Amino acid sequence: MGLKQYFQINKKHALLVLFLITLTQLATTIYTYLTSPELNAISQGKFTIFLILIAGQFVIGQICNVSYNLASVENTKQTQNLFHEVRQKIIHHYYQNPEKLSEMENHLGNDLQIIQDSYYSVYFYFLCDFIYIILTISTLFTFHWILVAFTLADTFLAIAVPKVLEKYTNNATQAVSSKNAIFLNTIQNWFDGLDELRRYKNKTVLKRVIGQKSQQLEKSEYHRSKIVNYVQLVSSIFDVIGRIGVPLIAGILFIKHQVSLGVILTAGYFANGIFWSVSSCIFKYVQLKSTQTLRNRLFELQKVTKESDFDPIEKIALIETKNLCVQYEHGEKISYPDLRINIGEKILLTGDSGSGKSTLLKVLLGEISPISGEVIYKDKEDRVIHPDLRQIGYLAQDLIMFPGTINENITMFDKKLNKKVPKVVKSTQFSSDQKRFKKGLATKIDPKKNLLSGGQKQKVILMRSTIYQKSVLYLDEATSAIDEKATTKILKELTKTPQTIIMIAHNLNSQQKQLFDREINLEAK
Repeated sequence: MGLKQYFQINKKHALLVLFLITLTQLATTIYTYLTSPELNAISQGKFTIFLILIAGQFVIGQICNVSYNLASVENTKQTQNLFHEVRQKIIHHYYQNPEKLSEMENHLGNDLQIIQDSYYSVYFYFLCDFIYIILTISTLFTFHWILVAFTLADTFLAIAVPKVLEKYTNNATQAVSSKNAIFLNTIQNWFDGLDELRRYKNKTVLKRVIGQKSQQLEKSEYHRSKIVNYVQLVSSIFDVIGRIGVPLIAGILFIKHQVSLGVILTAGYFANGIFWSVSSCIFKYVQLKSTQTLRNRLFELQKVTKESDFDPIEKIALIETKNLCVQYEHGEKISYPDLRINIGEKILLTGDSGSGKSTLLKVLLGEISPISGEVIYKDKEDRVIHPDLRQIGYLAQDLIMFPGTINENITMFDKKLNKKVPKVVKSTQFSSDQKRFKKGLATKIDPKKNLLSGGQKQKVILMRSTIYQKSVLYLDEATSAIDEKATTKILKELTKTPQTIIMIAHNLNSQQKQLFDREINLEAK
């Protein structure tokens, strides 16, 4: 992320901001410059000329005020448009490459706020100061070249020091981002189990763990602030030298009759303006450079990788596994028998806890990579194909609901599917549940509140999977919270479809099991 993206969002808008900033600083320079002829006019008794110059100074001052405020408003608009696009690109990146929720929150929230506060907002004022410095130094040429030479020499020394410390400020900013990500991840991990902590009245451990991570974040913020302020301290020394040096040199030139009396006062004003701006520019430059690593990271996250060419899942005619073996992080290994599942088969997957049933589905979906063996998908001609596994229907044990109505959660916000909703409501035995809600399917859902029971959520997710008519469907304990009678009716409807279904279940009765073509029992080893 940088100025290039800022201009690419809307070039005309960006150029307008640049024009308004330049106009503001030009007006400021002329406003200050008029002090010299005003002083000369009043010292020479030319009161009329003095009043004309004062009037002109007033008009120029108003132009400065208007142009500056317009520039600020337009810059905010341009920046917000840029951030909107950046967020969309980062969301698209995570849609393709999911990561931890805390990492996504950190990039979309904290990191973008750092870039806003320490780069784009800073760049606006940096540009204001930089243009002002160029214009005022150029104006000093009209007084005497020695004033320019001294100003340039002092400015060069003031800029050289922060350049040396650039690496340290950059690392400090990256450390803040990293510690914030860890802090957010800790909050997520522990607050997910907040009810359990309350149940056992264990507030102490929560405060201790969150406190430790919070302290680490605060230390990184303090370290970054300390480095930036050290740089500002050094630049302030050169600032003071410049503010005193320019009017002193102007005074010496006046004594030698090389400049007028008005130049001493005006040069002093310019010196204050220049070296305040130089000091400000140095501080802002450090802030700008400190965000480089973070900006590069966010720029990488905006890159959209080209989707691979996949075969449609409708081509799947055979699912085959050979010599599959999966190893968990703690070292346990699970080996699976070789499987062949034909198109349209309804498979019941059973086994003891720890036999790897859910893990097998995740391997088939490509979410977990085996340490050995392979999963093979073939078409009707027995050719190996490469389907987009993300498009396979999957009902996991963790039921995902979205803020919206029950109907929207069924159709996944696709209004074109609304006509099919009544049919899937009937097939999943949700009709009686629907009547319990005053607004029926139009009832709003808050994922954080338990408006729906576990069984009702399972029915909604089943309807979602059914309405999209996925040719392959993997179900992990899809009816575990649904009563026996409703489960039987749902399974009868599911097993009538032409879909290839692999369903994990452990509590089915003999009548329900008979609805499947066959049962595969995994044994824990």
